[in-house]
Amino acid sequence: MSDIEYYEDIRYQEFLLSSRRKLICPPDYIMEQIDISHTENLVDFGMGLGFFTNYLKKYMPPSSHLWGIEYQQEILDLVLKRKVTEEIENFTPFHMEKSEHPLLPEWIPVPDVIFAAMCLSTFPDPGLAMDGLVRSMKKEGRLIVIDWVKADYPETPPIKYKVSLDKMKYLAEYYKLEVTHTFRVTEFVYGMELISTKDFVYGIYNFRD
Repeated sequence: MSDIEYYEDIRYQEFLLSSRRKLICPPDYIMEQIDISHTENLVDFGMGLGFFTNYLKKYMPPSSHLWGIEYQQEILDLVLKRKVTEEIENFTPFHMEKSEHPLLPEWIPVPDVIFAAMCLSTFPDPGLAMDGLVRSMKKEGRLIVIDWVKADYPETPPIKYKVSLDKMKYLAEYYKLEVTHTFRVTEFVYGMELISTKDFVYGIYNFRD
């Protein structure tokens, strides 16, 4: 058994940045399914090597800010180098410790959108991860999830690591989140958009108030 998880393998991260990935996960199509045209602060949660960075920037207002979160320091260093080389403005990549119930740090502005691509399925309980992310947003904020369909495909993660759309919806609803939009990107990828419901309790975790 490997000493590292599949998503920590640099070869997998490089695939996520490749032209092959664009065929099975076309970014422009995904951007057309979500509306980020009025976003002020967007968090790319688990950004990896930054496959979606330029696409998110393309569809966000020029004055808005993109915050990229990555827990693997080696990958974060590569993204920081890329930021300087490509002179990407209004973009702040930063390190965040891995946690089963992630809460964003208080020093960043409260995001109105969190974008999580191919990362929630890596959590032991994706619903708990959704819960933590929603607690870190404005109450009217949106969580956008892009993930792998639970089917075999050579370059994607093993099927045992994938979470189906139906299971992801069930977990979201279990944590009092409303699924407002779902869409199929390709036969390998799906998307969903969530908000907190009136029954969602921020409780002691609502450190933003």
